[in-house]
Amino acid sequence: MRYIHLLPEQARMLERIRRRSQKPRVRDRALALLLSHQGQSVSQLTTFFGIHPNTVINWFNAFERWGLVGLYDAPRTGRRPKLTQEQAKQVKIWVKDTPQQLDRVASQVAEVFKKSVSRWTLKRIVKGQGMTWRRVRRGMPKQEDEAVLEKKSRS
Repeated sequence: MRYIHLLPEQARMLERIRRRSQKPRVRDRALALLLSHQGQSVSQLTTFFGIHPNTVINWFNAFERWGLVGLYDAPRTGRRPKLTQEQAKQVKIWVKDTPQQLDRVASQVAEVFKKSVSRWTLKRIVKGQGMTWRRVRRGMPKQEDEAVLEKKSRS
């Protein structure tokens, strides 16, 4: 059986984190440590939280190694953007010039920045820059015949 033994100031800080943290994962981890300090076993905690026992053990290990900082998730990696901020600003200018021809903008990006981007990527970049995307109507709306309008008004 593994339990976490806390100092009084650690217990106060964990209780404060459990009540006030904006991150639900951090609140759960703080609660798990407090419950372990109160005598709850790892198997009881896994049942309570509905998680795997290794997860609780990892929480305990992180707390023992890094203290309160161990409750928080490390920054996660993700896919890097295809274009830098400066390049995205330039793409926005190009899209403003020719909003109906994203393929032309994509070819400009390929020529100037030597990077291949799709139309959908261009749309995401432009939306991220604060522009909205709307479909353009082609032609004027159809006018109904006067006889049809009279029938509609009678019924």
